[in-house]
Amino acid sequence: MKKRNKRNVKQRLHSLSLKVHLSNIRGLHSNLVAVHHHLETEKPALLFLSETQIGPPSDVAYLSYPGFTLEHNFKPRAGVCLYARDDICYRRLRNLEDPRFSVIWVMIDTGIEKIIYACIYRSHKGDQETTRLTEYLCEAADAGQQKYPAAQLVLLGDFNAHHQDWLYPHQFTDHAGRETRKLALALNLTQLVQGATRVPDVADQTANCLDLLLTTDPDRYSVSISSPLGSSDHCLVKAVSMYPPPDLSSCGNRRVWRYNAADWDGMRAFFASYPWKPLCFSSDDPSACADAITDVIRQGMEFFIPFSDGVTSGKAQMWFGADCRRAEAIKHQAYLAWVHARNRKTEDITDKKKAYNKAAKTCKRTLQKARFDHIGRTGTKLASYPAGSKAFWSLAKSVESNFCRPSLPPLLRPDGSLAHTAVDKANLFASLFAESSRLDAMGTLPPSLPQCVLQMPEIRIRQTEVRKTLRNLDTNKASGPDGIPARVLKSCAPEISPVLTRLFRLSLKTGKVPTSWKQANVQPVPKKGSRADPANYRPISVTSILCKSMERILNARLLTHLESNDLLSDRQYAKNKYLTAFFLHLEGGDE
Repeated sequence: MKKRNKRNVKQRLHSLSLKVHLSNIRGLHSNLVAVHHHLETEKPALLFLSETQIGPPSDVAYLSYPGFTLEHNFKPRAGVCLYARDDICYRRLRNLEDPRFSVIWVMIDTGIEKIIYACIYRSHKGDQETTRLTEYLCEAADAGQQKYPAAQLVLLGDFNAHHQDWLYPHQFTDHAGRETRKLALALNLTQLVQGATRVPDVADQTANCLDLLLTTDPDRYSVSISSPLGSSDHCLVKAVSMYPPPDLSSCGNRRVWRYNAADWDGMRAFFASYPWKPLCFSSDDPSACADAITDVIRQGMEFFIPFSDGVTSGKAQMWFGADCRRAEAIKHQAYLAWVHARNRKTEDITDKKKAYNKAAKTCKRTLQKARFDHIGRTGTKLASYPAGSKAFWSLAKSVESNFCRPSLPPLLRPDGSLAHTAVDKANLFASLFAESSRLDAMGTLPPSLPQCVLQMPEIRIRQTEVRKTLRNLDTNKASGPDGIPARVLKSCAPEISPVLTRLFRLSLKTGKVPTSWKQANVQPVPKKGSRADPANYRPISVTSILCKSMERILNARLLTHLESNDLLSDRQYAKNKYLTAFFLHLEGGDE
């Protein structure tokens, strides 16, 4: 019990962490594969990159990555950008930015506090340009703190500064170092990076601490240095804050059924021998009968279908195989060996540095080749499928994680506040969709129905119809709130059809729709416009497959009657208003 409690505490502390990573990427184009791999594996809340070295492109879609939003201030030989995870509530502070400098400002709202981040890249220019940059940063920081007085301030990026009394490895002081130190003192900032962050390309050059992280609240952070991304000559700076955004993964896990390993014969025998009548039809209430039948079907699924609680995703990147993992491990080991030799100032420091450079280049080539080969294989496979076929779109949507975001961004409430947690978002959507879907009859009576000469005979649901309907179910359709999948109903149609026939007849005879059939899993689907506005979503309702099966049978009977008596022509349309009243009655049910 003690070990379990300690494990829970560690997991809770891990979930209460806001990971912010920083790196001078020295060319985003050449290291894009490594950046995307880092986003997929590490999943940082924020990834700041400096010295992107690209001009402002007209389309940045190829730079983006699923699950992250790209904010950028690109410049040809400088530039910065930010990859923000989609569950992070942030706002771009463009009013604080100056087009003369490579700076990007964002404000993060964790639901507990606000944090202002500024990512900076200072290129190797004259002293006057450095002075203007620090003066601008001081004025912009003051303006940001005036608007958000309780916000924490964090300045990070590649300052290209040296200060022998302040920055490791304490060699000399230049103008940029003095100006950066003055900026930190003026804004009450503490510099947290205590190690060399630049790996020099030339053997006789020394390592320097050029990538800095300055904050007004240093006690909340722990900072570490890791090996560079791709072929960059700057290390990756990892900062972990103890104040995270709200934990959005606290909802219950969804049960995953392993249908390929199911014992279908055992399940069919279980359903065929189960005493349905005395245990499921002891009441004349369709709701109670439907709930009892659902429980039995779920019980049979748990007995004969292996399952796991929680969604386990497959390989994150199909192209990242054993060769890539081996190359990354060699690169990391070479980096650690070089750092060890540098710290101890051993004689083989030059050889260690050359070994690391060689390993880094080899790792980059391996990653690129693996990804390009995977893209080629995927393209060949797509070309082999008929255009527009189900197999074609299934593979196309699976490429790059379906090009979709894994979660909803924070939503704007009517009072101007933000909904962060999953419960708040669900309640906001529920109230909005309910208000849009509510019908107010204003106490008016239903319309009078015109007399019809023909009379439809009483519907008698037959077992053969139910079995045929179950056999024709689409197994790719999602199950409703009752959790009964189409795969089980279709595979066990002969055994379950007698039970469902009895239930459908009872519902039609009493004129009552089971209460569980009126429930639905509502999925908000974004429309055009801002994804933060809940009004820009439309609801998609996923209802019970059992209810859909009964509706399909009734619809076929009604359609047959209308077509056989020629009641679907325009001349007879006015006489068929009773259909609308019938379906409204069936949907609402009588309590």
